[in-house]
Amino acid sequence: MNQDDAHPSNQQDPQWDQLVENFRQLDTTAPREPSAEERKAQLEKLFNTGPAAVRGPRDYENDDTGEEFVPEAPAALGSGDPMLNLAWAGAAGGPLGLLLCVLFFRSAPAFIYFGLGIIALLGVAYLLKRLPTERDPGDDGAQV
Repeated sequence: MNQDDAHPSNQQDPQWDQLVENFRQLDTTAPREPSAEERKAQLEKLFNTGPAAVRGPRDYENDDTGEEFVPEAPAALGSGDPMLNLAWAGAAGGPLGLLLCVLFFRSAPAFIYFGLGIIALLGVAYLLKRLPTERDPGDDGAQV
């Protein structure tokens, strides 16, 4: 490296040197990005004005009482409505049985195929029949 490369002169690239000088002389009173506290104060002033100022879901503060939530023990499997359990078994087991018969037991008698098909249809029909027909106008559907 020679001496000219170590200290470039203004003659080699005057536009670049002018840009560098402009950056050195930047105005320190130029607008700057507000800090997080200033931004929060601006937003609170902007959005929390008037008599109808409402707190939003992000303003929620947990009222921790120190009690730990302990859920109740779940009901035993099969302890529900026996017809509902049978309908689910038929609705899921019928098509599964048909698939297994087609794949592994092709020589099965026709009444097995018809029986599995009817079991599947009856299970689905019972489940559809149990669906609610009316909606409660005061219920938003949210359940935990």
